[in-house]
Amino acid sequence: MKHLFTYFFAVIFITGIFSSCKKNSEEPIAIDKSYFPLQSGKYIIYDVDSIGYSDFFDSTFVSKYQIKEEIDSAFIDNEGNAAYRIYRSRRNTDTDSWVITDVWSANLTDYTAEKVEENLRFIKQYFPIQINRQWYGNAKIQTTGSLSFLDGWKYEYTEIHAPLTINSLYFDSTITVTQHNEVNFIAQKIYIEKYAKNVGLIYKFEDSLSIQQDTSGRIVTMMVKEFN
Repeated sequence: MKHLFTYFFAVIFITGIFSSCKKNSEEPIAIDKSYFPLQSGKYIIYDVDSIGYSDFFDSTFVSKYQIKEEIDSAFIDNEGNAAYRIYRSRRNTDTDSWVITDVWSANLTDYTAEKVEENLRFIKQYFPIQINRQWYGNAKIQTTGSLSFLDGWKYEYTEIHAPLTINSLYFDSTITVTQHNEVNFIAQKIYIEKYAKNVGLIYKFEDSLSIQQDTSGRIVTMMVKEFN
């Protein structure tokens, strides 16, 4: 019996060693930040379609315009990160002049890609990129009052490293971040962003409709048109 116990514990010990060696030999997942490039002078132009529904006016409002986001100089933000200013401009047609409407910012940390929009800090990506990985993308926003609808959103990588064509532009590697997907009998809230490697954001979809009685709210689609 003594020899049996000795043999039993020896097997467990050896198995543990091999298991430990196997774990240590596994390659760590690479952190790829190339879907969120930050470089001064880089710009992206988007075609935007916005459809607004108003049950009060019993009407639909359709708006088409262009947005340009251009990365400017680097600075240290209020969280102590090296960040870049983003000048956001708008025009209605290709022949119109650009008019600056906002100054946003973006930064990268060891494990996150963050963007400050209208003074709200969103965690756009979480590293390393893995299919079905989830994180609280609005965790740095005080989701109270008028922002309560942003509370508890779990962002998720629903597609990674996939080819995609938008506006006749081909991208060989893209990721899809589903920020929120809630559909029920009274409302639908669907927020999706797609990023291309070495380019950045190439597609954005926002559906925030209330359908309890009459339809109200808006649907906004933003698709890349040009980039450098």
